[in-house]
Amino acid sequence: MSGNDGKIYDLLIVGAGASGISAAIAFQKERKALGQKTGQVLILEKNDRVGKKVLATGNGRCNLSNKEMSPAHFHCRQDGFPKTVFSHVTQQDVLSFLSDIGIVTTAEGTKIFPMSKTAASVVDAFRYALDEESVEVVSEAVVDSIVKEDVFKVSCADGRTYFSKKIIVACGGACAPNLGTTGDGYKWLSSLGHKVYAPKPSIVQLETENAVTKALSGLRLDADLTLVADGDVVAGHYGEVLFTDYGLSGPAVLQVSGEVARRIRKDRLTVPMKVCLRLFDEPMLENIRVELTGRRDGFGSRPVEQILLSILPQKIGTMIVKSALDRPLSMPILSLTDQDIERIISTLRSWEFRVLGTKSLDFAQTTIGGADCDEFDPDTMQSKLVSGLYACGEVLDVDGDCGGYNLTWAFASGILAGCSCAFEKAGETSGN
Repeated sequence: MSGNDGKIYDLLIVGAGASGISAAIAFQKERKALGQKTGQVLILEKNDRVGKKVLATGNGRCNLSNKEMSPAHFHCRQDGFPKTVFSHVTQQDVLSFLSDIGIVTTAEGTKIFPMSKTAASVVDAFRYALDEESVEVVSEAVVDSIVKEDVFKVSCADGRTYFSKKIIVACGGACAPNLGTTGDGYKWLSSLGHKVYAPKPSIVQLETENAVTKALSGLRLDADLTLVADGDVVAGHYGEVLFTDYGLSGPAVLQVSGEVARRIRKDRLTVPMKVCLRLFDEPMLENIRVELTGRRDGFGSRPVEQILLSILPQKIGTMIVKSALDRPLSMPILSLTDQDIERIISTLRSWEFRVLGTKSLDFAQTTIGGADCDEFDPDTMQSKLVSGLYACGEVLDVDGDCGGYNLTWAFASGILAGCSCAFEKAGETSGN
């Protein structure tokens, strides 16, 4: 059966997330800017409402963007692809677009949030804008296949079919399946001839040897984190680290996790990797060295496990000493040699955890991999293989660092795709 009596839409978008909604709104606004009538636009959404994944971003606060915007924060097998997209739709264009639909932003450090600090207000603004731009939304529409005939035919699992002159695949990656992003877009794009790289998790927790982390589970500290692969430093970040039963989490860990995932093949690391935590800088370490030497003289009868008392939380301090020394923690501090104190200092400088891998896509905030960007035009987001087919957002092989970059990519690529579709002829394209 047909979902609309054979009606042919000007544009059909699969996915009502950040990129899909942006594309729909941008399409209508661009049509009006070109002096054309608004088009017949349909969004098919798998979930029961639009913007479900947006509601979960930034722990519900919705980190929209970041003041430190640069190509270095985006990862793609085609290095220049994100850069070209952002040359057409800049960060300022994105923020202006959001402002135009009623989203006021504010900065917190380098991160940019809605002033309300609530993702719900962003989704509400999107809903109003979709209504104002006469975009039709069908929820709980599980797309089963996309076929290119004279026009595109989109079939849903319940038997409904829809037809459109152009189509934008904007259904996200394969992380957070509970929010509807189950990698469906890869299947559709593959069926249309596109190469798809297998998805991997990013912005995700790390699994490590866990004897230490399990003992400290639930505790957190700020550290200068370095990720080392086969002896080479491949990433680093300063921030909070959370100890867990399985390994490490927290903002600093999530920021570097993609570099671990990129080195996993068939669920195994291709090179040995470790996380190194630096807890204090060199001037402070020198002060601590003097303090520990003094404690050996002044508190010699106390047990070794207490030597970092008040310098670090007790459990963490005890585990540092245990990691540094091969001796019973009940031994008196007086028994420590200068070499023992130096080993404690070295551990404070670089506390090492062997990395085993990452948590699965179910726990990730974004996806590495997706449709090969070499088969899409970064000036328009149109497929080089199928005329009238576009893709944007996380379904493409582009992932950003933690801190608002992925939402900015979703907005920018969606806006570009929508504007490019706004021309009457499928072959005509334009940057923003």
